[in-house]
Amino acid sequence: MHMTCIKRAVAVAGALALAGCAGMGGNGGKAGMQMPGKIPADTAVAATWYNPPSEFPGICLTQFKDGSLRFDGGFAFYNPGRWTYDAATSELRLALAPTPSLELSHAQIVQHQNLLRIEADKNTLVYGVKADTRAIGLGGFVFYRDTPCPPRRG
Repeated sequence: MHMTCIKRAVAVAGALALAGCAGMGGNGGKAGMQMPGKIPADTAVAATWYNPPSEFPGICLTQFKDGSLRFDGGFAFYNPGRWTYDAATSELRLALAPTPSLELSHAQIVQHQNLLRIEADKNTLVYGVKADTRAIGLGGFVFYRDTPCPPRRG
């Protein structure tokens, strides 16, 4: 009787542990990493940020659930990139392709909405992002969250 209860308890604990791991990144892109807030319609996408066209063409930043990120329409020199989100600290980390101007172009942190710090040695920008965060500043441009990006061409 006791052995049956122990076996069931172990099976339940194992199932709960597996369920907890299901939402973490690195699982072949099925669930992957997720950002807080609105869930995009595209199952491979964790979040989109868009700088609408004005005097420059629109720029789209797409975060994929596999941890990669891509710029379209501008800032292609930051590709390829990676991202992570720490829910405990509400920090979004964008690790961008090495560029000598990263620290210089973001030196005025107060001008870059929600930018907490620059980790230049890692080519990383760290933002404070919660479910209600509407925009981030990157390279002097404001990127709005959950704004649809136009379809990619080519």
